[in-house]
Amino acid sequence: MTDRIVAMQIGAVSFVDEGVGETLDILAERGGVNALFLATPTWTRGTGGRQIPGHPLPDHGVQEYDLGWRGGNYATVHPENYGNTVLGSVGRAPEHPDFDMLAEALPEARKRGMKSYAWMEESGPARELRSYPNFPKLLEVDAWSRPGLRPCFNNPDYRNWHLGFVEDYAKNYELDGIAWCSERPGPLNLLMQGPVLPGDIGCFCPHCKAIGRDRGIDVRRAQEGYRALLDWNQRIGAGERPSDGAFVTFWRILLQYPEILSWQTLWTEAQRQMYRDIYGVAKAISAEIQVGWHVYHNISFSPFYRADQDYDEMAKFSDFIKVVIYNNCAGPRFYTWVQNICQALFADADPEDVYPLMLKLLKLDEGAYDKLPQSGFSADYVRRETERAVAGVAGKSKILPGIDIDIPVGVVKQQLEPSRNVGKINWDANEGDLTHCTPDSVRDATLAAFEGGAEGVVLSRKYSEMKLDNLSGVGEALKRLAK
Repeated sequence: MTDRIVAMQIGAVSFVDEGVGETLDILAERGGVNALFLATPTWTRGTGGRQIPGHPLPDHGVQEYDLGWRGGNYATVHPENYGNTVLGSVGRAPEHPDFDMLAEALPEARKRGMKSYAWMEESGPARELRSYPNFPKLLEVDAWSRPGLRPCFNNPDYRNWHLGFVEDYAKNYELDGIAWCSERPGPLNLLMQGPVLPGDIGCFCPHCKAIGRDRGIDVRRAQEGYRALLDWNQRIGAGERPSDGAFVTFWRILLQYPEILSWQTLWTEAQRQMYRDIYGVAKAISAEIQVGWHVYHNISFSPFYRADQDYDEMAKFSDFIKVVIYNNCAGPRFYTWVQNICQALFADADPEDVYPLMLKLLKLDEGAYDKLPQSGFSADYVRRETERAVAGVAGKSKILPGIDIDIPVGVVKQQLEPSRNVGKINWDANEGDLTHCTPDSVRDATLAAFEGGAEGVVLSRKYSEMKLDNLSGVGEALKRLAK
């Protein structure tokens, strides 16, 4: 295979700190990179800014943290593309206001034979966006009819704002593609997998209610059902145990309120409609532009989220799918996920009991549960998950696994950050005791992805947190494949 995609996720700060041409030459030399996923817009440190504060800085770039980083749009704003939303063209990133990443990077990438994709991310916390005029009008509504914590996919102003970015980028820059990232699993998934805040659970705004009624769903019953589940979630999270157990009580609520499942499907379909709309707008502007999606790591950990994400259905409006198969940080992340679900749906059991069941259900084959933060997942996990995704799309879409290069990890201490429903990282942990990437592990994961049938890989999460020697592991894999 001579046309493999080797894409690097990269943010504006790397080009500002290290120079556009200089950075691209390093990417090509070390990692054989032939495509860029340029992070704009982004409101999360997962793809924006320098290294996450508290983790060791890599061996390149400015050697200090950008503590005031906020994120946003790192391209020139063309206001005429945002007229169909109350947000207008807000969102220009406060960092590097005179630097247009797309305008600067695309010509240099083209000189080197590299393709360029806009990496568009919507999963940043709403608290970072509430300062934008009119943004509070876009928030989900919780089960008590109060404003929630995240924007609603069915809100036309939120939808049209994102479509404005797509139109702006596709019309004004010679992009090869657009990749859209949304790391939200929906209300029922959140309630099952750990303690949440009421504002996490929605949406019951007028737009969602109208869609629900049109589908024949009893909206009042759906809202009542989610209130009951929230009460269950908070009681179980506080340590209460019903006489029939947490799982049986949860299932009883589902039987009493079948509308709960219908509402989860409504929410998932709203997210999926964003995919369809982005695909359609981009293709209307340029039939050649490639459009695809990031599917986040819970697809490896949660059988419930996996059921939501149907590769066959997604392939109908995808040129490619970037599946997160980060094997190094998968160990700590899955360790966290199992701990969290044992404070909700599986609160009747211990993590050591639940872990082997999840391995069976998810067809995983990894090490001992208590060793996961130190061992990570194997390269064979990358191969197996790639094969599963390739089989799922049945040739209708390209699969580009995400390859973990120095994604920060931490020890889970049973402390939760409810609004994100993830284990809180203990930054005081000795990172030397935890799993970490090496050139060999990166090489083996890259080889495993292609062995599993991938048509490319996406080096993740961002260049500004990667060590150059570990990036070289990708280059070594490509050399082996060329033999």
